[in-house]
Amino acid sequence: MKLLIVEQDATQAEIYKLSLEDEFDIIQVDSKSAALKALKENDISVVISDWCIGDSTAAIFGSTENKTKGKKAPLVIVVSDDGSDETMRKAFHSGVSHYITKPYNVVLLTETVINSKHQIETLTQMESDNSKSRETAKTALSQAAIYGTGMEIVSSLNTCTTIEVMAKKVLTTLRLNGVHAAIQFRDGEEIHNIDTDLTPCDETTDKVFQVLHDQGRIYRFGRRLMLNDNSVSLLVKNIAKEDPVLYDAILDMGAKLVPAINARYESVLQQNTLVTLNTDLNHVLDRVQKCIRKVGAEKMQIISDVSSRIKSSFHALEMTEEQEAFFIDLIEKELESREDNDELITIDTMLTEISETLKARVSEAVSHSDEEEEEYLDVEFF
Repeated sequence: MKLLIVEQDATQAEIYKLSLEDEFDIIQVDSKSAALKALKENDISVVISDWCIGDSTAAIFGSTENKTKGKKAPLVIVVSDDGSDETMRKAFHSGVSHYITKPYNVVLLTETVINSKHQIETLTQMESDNSKSRETAKTALSQAAIYGTGMEIVSSLNTCTTIEVMAKKVLTTLRLNGVHAAIQFRDGEEIHNIDTDLTPCDETTDKVFQVLHDQGRIYRFGRRLMLNDNSVSLLVKNIAKEDPVLYDAILDMGAKLVPAINARYESVLQQNTLVTLNTDLNHVLDRVQKCIRKVGAEKMQIISDVSSRIKSSFHALEMTEEQEAFFIDLIEKELESREDNDELITIDTMLTEISETLKARVSEAVSHSDEEEEEYLDVEFF
């Protein structure tokens, strides 16, 4: 810590130096101009001076006009033979911390200066600690904002039933928190690349997805990130704040967010498959029912035709009426007994039950997706 001694009396200056040289890095001057120059060129913490310095006073050390930009004003201790109340009031009003009148006790002066040094060191340490605490709090809030963003996205994914809606919720929420990203959805040969503004990605971004989507769960390149899962990849293109801690928080959050997006996307694919299956099953069921009705009608027509032909043949055989009635009744009962559609009816019943079950599941899924969710994406809590 540096101490500036402003004293024209060489003997007095020597007393100060001998008393304080073990505690301070001492700079000694004897004029106002030299004192101001020393203050400008050095980081002075304490100044010991007489009240009168040539045609000026020690008030110059406490005046704001002489404070060097970016430096704190030094602690000023005046040692003077002018002990008037008026002078002391002027000194304290100008920013002097201690005013000691001559003759003075050297030990008391030394203790005062050393105590002042300790106070400055304590205040400096407290300011440093406060600065670190503010930085820590700022970092914690930034991390909380990022993790909160991830939670908000995950909670909103349950209502998404299309990749367009999923992309909007993910990319818009990230963008409002200073993270510009693009997302890729893969389903076999069908690939969708969506940029941060919800438009299709350009060729360069498409190429990045093509090259890096299979390079592990997390791939860093420069200040960018590629986060991958089985069917989804998230490309973090730019982060508004150049904060390494925030960057790591985004990396940590993204590593957990992408699997959640992937799980929801695969769930949506399964749901769409169920919808398609239900539609196809309804078509099959409709055709089976038509087939049952057609087969039944055809069998009834066959029975009627056969009965008529048999009746005609009985006349040719010259049977009595009782014989004709007996044989006709016997043949009709035999034909009717073989009119059995039970197997087809059983298949129809099973398909109907399956269709009803699928219909209920699809209706439930659609009802959840149709619920409107209020979006407050324009409000940023952190």
